[in-house]
Amino acid sequence: MKLKKMTSLLLLSGIVLSVGGTTLTNSTSAAAATIVSESKYEKVISFTKEDLANATGVTLNTTEKAINNMYNALKKASVWESLGYDSTQAQRIASRISQSMYQTIGILTSIANHQQLQFKVVTINKPNYSGVNIGTIGTDDATEEPDKGDNTGNADDSAFSKQVKDVEIKMEYKKGKIELEYEVKSNGTIKAEVENKLTGMKLKGSVAQTYIEELFVDLDTKTSSQNEIAEHVMKYLKTDQKGLKKFDFKVKYADKTKVDFKIKY
Repeated sequence: MKLKKMTSLLLLSGIVLSVGGTTLTNSTSAAAATIVSESKYEKVISFTKEDLANATGVTLNTTEKAINNMYNALKKASVWESLGYDSTQAQRIASRISQSMYQTIGILTSIANHQQLQFKVVTINKPNYSGVNIGTIGTDDATEEPDKGDNTGNADDSAFSKQVKDVEIKMEYKKGKIELEYEVKSNGTIKAEVENKLTGMKLKGSVAQTYIEELFVDLDTKTSSQNEIAEHVMKYLKTDQKGLKKFDFKVKYADKTKVDFKIKY
């Protein structure tokens, strides 16, 4: 029995980057892109893999090399100018991507694995404030094979596992616990398990691996606040603070940095 995932809209729930007191001009004319929405203060534009390839000269696929090459290309303001942004906007988008490496790589990994997903850029232009948001948009119609009973996966095709070594998320509710564990072993295998005692869901192996990795697609733990991280996790898990007693979050990165905190409710 296959697990079918239908995500009609993957919107960024991470932090908006403040870039000072100046304003963005509203002159974006990215002909190769799709204008998703536009208001007085905000413009949302999406780019396909083909749009990005034409602008960067990099073909995005699921290999770590291709994903890293695309990330490095998107850090250049000239790429965003070629996609129709003016020089000021292009520099701000490039800076946003440079400061959010893990988040951007997660976004690119998801796009590489799902044909219908696109790269989303949100430019915000308010009086005395401007910002840039990035994320994914589209339909994720990928399927996953069920776990065969083992609780290990393989890191070969996972860009996420190259940056992260260990993930532990524990949420203690009055009616039960939710636990997510993800560990990259020294031999390259990944041990992943998900257990939600509120719903009875239990995942192991490659299914749990994908489930946890996709939680981080639109989350930059290094720039988001503790409350923003907690809200993102709860939204992904389709739960809330009702009955929540404790939220425990720990991520260890390959560069030996970590994000580790607890919130009591």
